[in-house]
Amino acid sequence: MTILLARHAQTDWNLEPARCQGWAEVEINAAGRNQARELGRGLVGRGIELIVTSHLVRARQTAELVHAQLGGELPLVVDPRLAETHRGEWETRRFSSIIRDDPEGWARYREHPETFRFPGGESLAAQQRRVLACLRDCALDGRTALLVTHGGSIRLVRCFLEGAGLEAFHTGRTTNGGLEEVATDDLAGRIDVYLGRRS
Repeated sequence: MTILLARHAQTDWNLEPARCQGWAEVEINAAGRNQARELGRGLVGRGIELIVTSHLVRARQTAELVHAQLGGELPLVVDPRLAETHRGEWETRRFSSIIRDDPEGWARYREHPETFRFPGGESLAAQQRRVLACLRDCALDGRTALLVTHGGSIRLVRCFLEGAGLEAFHTGRTTNGGLEEVATDDLAGRIDVYLGRRS
């Protein structure tokens, strides 16, 4: 069994001057549609049996284009647990304006992601718990799965897999339409221990 994580394809808000997307409903752009089709073509022959996507439109559009490239017959499930952080008052704003208008909040986000909560929104810790819960369920399902999600979600999975803690949230980058494979050996059990749950 394999689990693959894909970041949604490009939106206009990913381009400079970039905006904070969070749960804002932003569609993928023309370049993003090409990225999603290319991602799908690259997955042909990988034995994908299930596609699970965040409910946000940029992820759903990416997943639908990948789905079509894989023949359009696979189960395609929408799971809100894969969504990006709900970023509250920062959503829709340019990052440059957030840095200018809320320098203290920006500093907390960059320097202490392990305790940070977006103003009027969600903490990274809460997001990580729901993303990992979805990952656990997919591991227990046993099918080779593609999870279409977001940059923040992927970085939070990395923090867990690498045992680095949320302090490492800003380490490394994700690319639009990028793909990562998750090692699934006892994955559900390890997530249960991390979340303080029983299988």
